[in-house]
Amino acid sequence: GHHVRLQEAVSSFTDGLLQCTPALPGLDRSIVIAPRRLHLTLGVMTLDDSASANSSNESAPTTSKTLQDALSLLLSLKPRIMELLSGSRLCVPLHRMNIMEPDGGDPDNAHVLWLGPSHDGEDARRLQRIGDIVSTTFREAGFISERRPLKLHCTVLNTIYRKPRPRGPRQPFSYRALVMSAAARPFFPAPAHFRDAIEVDFGTWDVEEIQLCKMGSYGRDGEYVSCGGFSLLS
Repeated sequence: GHHVRLQEAVSSFTDGLLQCTPALPGLDRSIVIAPRRLHLTLGVMTLDDSASANSSNESAPTTSKTLQDALSLLLSLKPRIMELLSGSRLCVPLHRMNIMEPDGGDPDNAHVLWLGPSHDGEDARRLQRIGDIVSTTFREAGFISERRPLKLHCTVLNTIYRKPRPRGPRQPFSYRALVMSAAARPFFPAPAHFRDAIEVDFGTWDVEEIQLCKMGSYGRDGEYVSCGGFSLLS
């Protein structure tokens, strides 16, 4: 999300959708992810931010994972990742768009719209391989409980953030109406069906860092607050 041209491209897309007349069913500005917050999640962890977990009982075995533990493990991966890159840049080709599984499999009941890397090409394969290295290492070390294969994606719309929050189930948006709208035509042709990811071109972007970020945090420019990491440029 720190690439300004990417922010502009995604904003142009979502602003166009929000300006449709009549309004697209279920679409609201509150469910649009701020472009500065675009990211690829490699794993979600619950960490103890104290210097020593379970410090109140020194005789008890330490089971909690600390932020420093996670940072140390991440930094230990840098030599392996830099060797794999072998001087190449790590890039994200944002060439696919789709939704997470909608309610009842109905594209009119969608909750998450994402942009993601293509499956083809050396950039995409290198990105997936490095993402898998990080995710698998943290999972095997007990930091991550998620067992599903890593699905690299940047969330663009998410109804969990809808305001005001509806009582009862989350209110979905219509993916069918979205992709068939006139606002979508500058970005991709109308799809023949809604089962597969749509080919789009939101550019290919360099990844400059792998970071640990605090969920729900906001930095000066609205970005997630980094708790540390390492550069891929040196």
